[in-house]
Parts: sequence; C-alpha cells; structure tokens
Amino acid sequence: MSPASDGKRPAKVLFVCTANVCRSPIAEAIFDSLASEAGLPWKARSAGVAALVGETIAPRAEAVLKELGVSNEGHRARQVDEAMLEEAGLVLAMTPQHAATLDRLSASSSAKVHTLVAYAQGVPASEGILDPYGQSVAAHRAVVRQILYHLRFVVERLGG
Repeated sequence: MSPASDGKRPAKVLFVCTANVCRSPIAEAIFDSLASEAGLPWKARSAGVAALVGETIAPRAEAVLKELGVSNEGHRARQVDEAMLEEAGLVLAMTPQHAATLDRLSASSSAKVHTLVAYAQGVPASEGILDPYGQSVAAHRAVVRQILYHLRFVVERLGG
C-alpha cells in the first residue's frame, strides 16, 4: 500500500496513459468520485507518456463519463515528468508498456508504479486497459466499465 495523506493535504494518485485524453482522465474523474464517496484522503491527477499537451478530454470519453454522472471538464492533457512521479503517492499506468516507460523516466519512483489492473487485483498483469481513442462510443463505454471495475478495488485497497 502507498502512503496516505499527511493530514494537511490529500495524497496523490497519478493515472498515466498515452495521450492523456481518454483513459487516464477517465480514471482520474472516476477515482475522485469514488474516493470522495468513500471519504478517502486521496486526489487523482493524470498525465500521458506521449501527451497531446493542452488538449481537452476526448469528446466520447467526456460523454461516457457524463452518462455516469461524473465529469472531467477543464481537463488539459499533460506530459508526465519525473516531478509528477516523485510527488505522487501511487502511480497507476494503463498498460505494462506505460509502466515500463515510467520506470525508465524515474527509477527512484518505480516502487510506486503499477498497472491499474495489477494494483487492483493484487497480481502481476500482462494486459492493460485498451485505448479507445478514435473508436466508437461503445468502445469508450467498455473502457469506462473496465476502469470503474478496477478502481473499486483500488479504493477498497486504499482504505475505502
């Protein structure tokens, strides 16, 4: 388990995908909603390993979040950097490839870098969350369901 809040500010979980316009902002919004409901002292952020810096969340991703009653309005894609990794208490990547990239970016942060699936399930995972970018609303809904499923385990593991 990763460190919780110091009592003054929430601990941070960083979600990482490729462009930071679909999967990681979806995870950020859903996690914040679940953590708030559970009273957890955690706050999510997101970034991408090849971010479309400054772009908003993809329209289909935002639409499916709104179907859940969750929003990530105002989101702007960010490129992950070493400082973000160091400040996060927990880093959850969407795929093993993303996790490997993060390990290369900051070896000192590697102990807190996991894939979302592996951290949620407590076992190594060879697969990740598929990228719905440019695909149908149905594909985005499937990704949201998958992320929501795993985030419920993450929130439980973090103490909710």
